[in-house]
Amino acid sequence: MQNPFSISVSEVIKSPSNPRIKELVRLRNSPRTRTERGMFVAQGMDELEILFHADKEVKEIFYCEEKINNIAHMEQLERWKEKKVPLQKLEIDAFEKASYGNNPDGVVAVFKKWSLDLPSSYTRKSDVIVVLDEVEKPGNLGAVLRTAEAFGAEIVLLSEPSVDFFNPNVVRSSRGLMAKVPVFSGTKKMVFDWLIEKEFILVGTSSKSQKSIYEKPCRIGTAFVVGSEKTGLGSFWKSKISNWMKIPLLGEASSINLNASVACLLAEFNRSTSRC
Repeated sequence: MQNPFSISVSEVIKSPSNPRIKELVRLRNSPRTRTERGMFVAQGMDELEILFHADKEVKEIFYCEEKINNIAHMEQLERWKEKKVPLQKLEIDAFEKASYGNNPDGVVAVFKKWSLDLPSSYTRKSDVIVVLDEVEKPGNLGAVLRTAEAFGAEIVLLSEPSVDFFNPNVVRSSRGLMAKVPVFSGTKKMVFDWLIEKEFILVGTSSKSQKSIYEKPCRIGTAFVVGSEKTGLGSFWKSKISNWMKIPLLGEASSINLNASVACLLAEFNRSTSRC
């Protein structure tokens, strides 16, 4: 029996070899293609709704009715159709080629990228921001963005990242919240100069610090600078930061992952400054 919420389209893409499916795969897999096209791929209904609510520009939504088992999701597609959002129906083979990982929602979309340039006109108004130096893994970056949004960090700065911000795994691991937290990127010097100009207090984390995050009160206008899991903060930031804190560990682990570190820092900041 035909789905009562089936959306009428003039053409259904059936083949995984269709040129448009191949283009979706290139956008998904290639940072160079994303840069050249100025677009990126997102999937999952929750992620798409967050991107829409953040006023990010959608180019087209691809959907597969066989993969959609939620009437509310079909109703959402109908609402997008009424708003003139371009919709393209795919048969299951084509959709499985275009999608990645587990995608029970049956939707994949192409969005326009946005600028990550540091804003020259920004007036500091945030209590706390996070600086990620040389972040390498898209899953880590996405998880940190989700954590930063949850704990109320107003900005995340990327200092010479080794990962493409618009990687689909960043979108997925952030649950689309990469569109909700303002993120800016630049060289180490550009990021440092911007922080000084905006009068942020730089705080680095190091297991060698004598002061723990629980002993040293946090101050409004703090920028937590966190290094990569592989190498930590390098010589550039070590020469620029005078405030250092450690996250005390009681077990045998010598360190915790990047997202857990950011969560500890922001949770303690909120507690000690009575933001919660």
